[in-house]
Amino acid sequence: MLTPVRLRTGRTVRVHHRESGSGGRPLVLVHGLGMSGRSMVPALHLLGPGGRTLAPDLPGYGRTHGPGRTLGVPGLADALCRWMDAVGLDEVDLVGHSLGAQVAAAATLRRGGVAHLVLVGPTRDPSAPSWLHQAWRLLQDAPREDPRLLLVAVRDYLCAGPLTMLAVLRHALRRPEEQAVREVDVPALVLRGDRDTVAGQAWCEDLARRLPQGRLEVVPGPHGLVFSASEVFADAVTGFCR
Repeated sequence: MLTPVRLRTGRTVRVHHRESGSGGRPLVLVHGLGMSGRSMVPALHLLGPGGRTLAPDLPGYGRTHGPGRTLGVPGLADALCRWMDAVGLDEVDLVGHSLGAQVAAAATLRRGGVAHLVLVGPTRDPSAPSWLHQAWRLLQDAPREDPRLLLVAVRDYLCAGPLTMLAVLRHALRRPEEQAVREVDVPALVLRGDRDTVAGQAWCEDLARRLPQGRLEVVPGPHGLVFSASEVFADAVTGFCR
């Protein structure tokens, strides 16, 4: 489904999203850097029977064209908020994976109506301060993932473009996430896979402590929980949000 969304830049983009289920408070799944809603398809199938679940392709990713310039975390958060308004989502549960966790947290600060926030494998671990460190950790994680996710990643990365991904990652690493989350005063879950090389245990513990209503849950799986361990991911999200 395509929904026209007018961004603060003045550009209008048609945001593509996937949807499953109906009824209840909508659950919105936000993909990570370079990815698209394709990475959320297994989770959509599992979460849909419990209520309406949506996964947008943010501007510049998947089937959603970019606005003409690269959007950092604030721009992506703005686009997410405007898409939710355009689709008619008032109160939602918001789930962000990897870089999408930063986007979801920023969107929660910008827009009311977020009942629950889930940050899955959140990026910007201070123990990996540069994009080279982050890229190395991602490479270490790759053999732990479902091979089908790697196929999705290659397709989505080529679509997004490596230069765009690098620019967004560099911007994301400059954001003081630890300070911003102190203002995210909604029930929040930091969800980490026990084999996640990207989001370290100490980082996730610290982030959960800093969230006013935060807690940490560690489950079996790698960084790409949303795809490679989708049943574990869906159980944790359902238990927390629904």
